[in-house]
Amino acid sequence: MRTNELLPLLPDLAVLVTVIEAGSFSTAARQQGATPSAVSRQIARLEAALGLTLLERSTRRLRLTPGGQEVLRHARAMLEAARAACDGAASHASSVEGRVRLAAPKAALRQLIHPRLPPLLEAYPQLSLELHVSDQVVDLIADGVDIAFRLGDPPPGYVARPFMEVRTLLYASPAYLARAGVPQQPADLARHSCLHLAELPGDDEWCMVRGNERQVVNVRGRYASNHSEMRREAAEAGLGIACLPDFTVRRHLAAGSLVQVLPGWQLLGRYQGSSWLVYAADRYRAPRVRVVVDFLLQIADSLGQQPAG
Repeated sequence: MRTNELLPLLPDLAVLVTVIEAGSFSTAARQQGATPSAVSRQIARLEAALGLTLLERSTRRLRLTPGGQEVLRHARAMLEAARAACDGAASHASSVEGRVRLAAPKAALRQLIHPRLPPLLEAYPQLSLELHVSDQVVDLIADGVDIAFRLGDPPPGYVARPFMEVRTLLYASPAYLARAGVPQQPADLARHSCLHLAELPGDDEWCMVRGNERQVVNVRGRYASNHSEMRREAAEAGLGIACLPDFTVRRHLAAGSLVQVLPGWQLLGRYQGSSWLVYAADRYRAPRVRVVVDFLLQIADSLGQQPAG
């Protein structure tokens, strides 16, 4: 019997098992939510397809023929295999295993996410994380990314969960300020050593805003880097005033190795604004992705409880 001829018989084989285990057509029909005549027709259809009488019927009982006993044995094995397949699928669907690829800017991964990952990996031994470290905007589909950290407006067509607000502020070491003086207004920055990105033309032009006020200053300095951690370390070493995302300096402010310069003023730039966790809706159904998203949102909640820089 070819597969296309066999497939329509599978429900009838399952009904045969139900009839025998129930002991009657009427009981089997109640269990199936059908009528006794419908169940009887299924058995008759199965017998016709197999060319074999499966049941001997009487007013009191049902009895399997020898051929029926053989068919019942295979029908029960078929149902057990189906149950095992469903149980296996359910187990796999609920288990946290496999690879999750996360893309985020250098500072966010290094400062916020990377230090907190060991407990997650310890809790889920079958989970693998692959970190894509880049300040460039990634294409989730083309780059094979499950979850992306995105600054600014999230892309359409994806789920976007708020992560945190990012501000770029100015910081310096107390030793540098004691030596070079404390700026009182943005124009004073022109006389200081300023640690800027030097990534794109115009990165040495700082646009400072406070409410409705705006001042543009052309800054200079002997040290520049497009890596926030390097700028922070240079500022701690007394090399000048650094522009830094506020979340990168919380611990250093608390320790006193850095202080904020020009409080109340913010530096406009590319790497600030609302940040989001972005992922495709269908990816979240995978337990491995759901666990990582929920873990990252816990980090976001903890950041919301900390004072900004």
